[in-house]
Amino acid sequence: MNLQSLEPQDAEQIAELAADFYPEEMLYEAAEIAAALTSAVREGGNFSVGLLERGNLMAYMLAWLEESRVEGLRESVVLIDDLALATGEIEDLRLMLSHLVGQLQRAGLTHLAIEGSLLPDTRELFLNQGRFFASLGYELVASQDYWEEELGAELTWVRYERPLEAEVEAEASASEVWDGAEFPE
Repeated sequence: MNLQSLEPQDAEQIAELAADFYPEEMLYEAAEIAAALTSAVREGGNFSVGLLERGNLMAYMLAWLEESRVEGLRESVVLIDDLALATGEIEDLRLMLSHLVGQLQRAGLTHLAIEGSLLPDTRELFLNQGRFFASLGYELVASQDYWEEELGAELTWVRYERPLEAEVEAEASASEVWDGAEFPE
């Protein structure tokens, strides 16, 4: 299997794979996915990646720069907006997360927190990866269960950060830093 950055032209494949995992009320049209990826690419913060086998998308992670979902906190974070694992393999999740952290290192953005919302069927998969996240230099610093009325499901919001000493090292080695300038005041 090969890792490949996902771009707007991959939206149709992403939508098809998502249809295998999500109920209809949670699905996005390919055009909506393409628009989100176009925006992320335009803003220089697209960290979306797919895992392909013989040209077929087997897993994906949609991730981009976003404003934190923490109420009252105006800071930039990396949002893992969607994740699907057709393979069901924990190794594939780890491969995509490792790739994400590598992208953040190359972009000088490891000081940013990583946030996302977990569905009930992926909650344990993610929350049981504490040691793996630690090996990438991140730790779970906050989580909150909440009811998503529109989806009719309980989700878990999570936030991962680098411990302070890792953050200081990252800042010392960062050549460029994204300041979240596209967010309105």
